[in-house]
Amino acid sequence: MSRKQREVEIAYGVPVERVPVSEEERAEYDAGPAPDEDCAADGSHEEMVEVQIDPAAHDLQARLDAAIVEMEGHKNQYLRTLADFQNFRRRNEEQMREFRQYASRELIVGLLPILDNFQRALAAAEQNQTYESLVGGVSLTLRQLQELLVKQGVKPIEALGKEFDPTYHEAVVRVEEGDEPENTVVEELQAGYTMHDRVLRPAMVKVRAQG
Repeated sequence: MSRKQREVEIAYGVPVERVPVSEEERAEYDAGPAPDEDCAADGSHEEMVEVQIDPAAHDLQARLDAAIVEMEGHKNQYLRTLADFQNFRRRNEEQMREFRQYASRELIVGLLPILDNFQRALAAAEQNQTYESLVGGVSLTLRQLQELLVKQGVKPIEALGKEFDPTYHEAVVRVEEGDEPENTVVEELQAGYTMHDRVLRPAMVKVRAQG
C-alpha cells in the first residue's frame, strides 16, 4: 500500500480499496500537487503577500507629522518669547534700582543752596556778633526751604481756626474754655504737611471740646 493510499484510509476510515477512485485520479493524487513556478530551486515554497496601505492611516501619519512640525514651531516661539521677557525684566529691574538710587537727586540739589545760606548766616553772625544778622540769615534760609518744598508739591496743612478733621489733624489736647465753636482747632502745636494729594503727617492741634 502506498503512502497516499494509507492517508486516504486514515482520512476516511475505510480501506482504500472501498473508495471508488479511478486510476487517473489515483495517479494524480499519488503524484501530489504541481510545483509552483515561483518556487525556489531547492524546492522551498514561499507565499508572496501583497501589502496594501490603508489611505486613512496614511492621512493620519501625514497629519501627525504636520502636528509635530507645528509643535516645534510653537516651542521655538515660546523659548524666544521667554528669553525676551527675561531680558525685559532684567532691564526693568536695573532701571528701577537706578531710579530708587537717584530719586531724591532733584531734592538734594535744591537743598544745597539752602545749606550754603545756613553756613553764610552763621559765618556772618560770628563775624558781626549781632543778633540781627543771624535772624536775617536764618529767615532768608527758611524762605528758601519753604519755596523748595512748594516746588516739590509739599504744602502746609491749614489748621488754626478750622473745624477739626481727623484726616488732616491730630488732636492731642482738648480744652473746654474759650469762645470758639465746638470741635474747632484753637491752637496748632506742630505743623502738618501734604504732598500732592497725600498727607505726609497730620498737624498736631489743640481742639475746643464741648463745655
